[in-house]
Amino acid sequence: MRVYYEFPVSEQPDDAFQKLFESIDDTQIWRGHIEIKKLDQNNRESILAFRNKRQLEWVGRRKEDLSIVIKYGEGPLKGYQTFQVFQEKILIKMDIKLKGFWYPFTRFAVSHILEGEINALQRLFPSAPLQENII
Repeated sequence: MRVYYEFPVSEQPDDAFQKLFESIDDTQIWRGHIEIKKLDQNNRESILAFRNKRQLEWVGRRKEDLSIVIKYGEGPLKGYQTFQVFQEKILIKMDIKLKGFWYPFTRFAVSHILEGEINALQRLFPSAPLQENII
């Protein structure tokens, strides 16, 4: 299921990108993860709040276009998520599906994931105005 969401920010794009990247493994900010274990520079293993399932993830940082990409490997999720910082906004793009038996619950899961991402961005950027702009 594909989702696009624009989250407004008032910080400079480089500062917002740095803050986002530094927090990406912080389970106090990103509460959908119970535990995150770095395997190497780009790979990590997450224990998701979703039934304590293990998920392998690849996390890439692109300084050229101020984006962070998370690709889901082995685990209950399939797909990717991108956070891209622009002037005055962060664009969240995701194409995520649940695998196997859980596939019929994808729409519910994706809306729950998006809600968690918005809450995390509100913790990171508390001065940002709340806006409903799901595309």
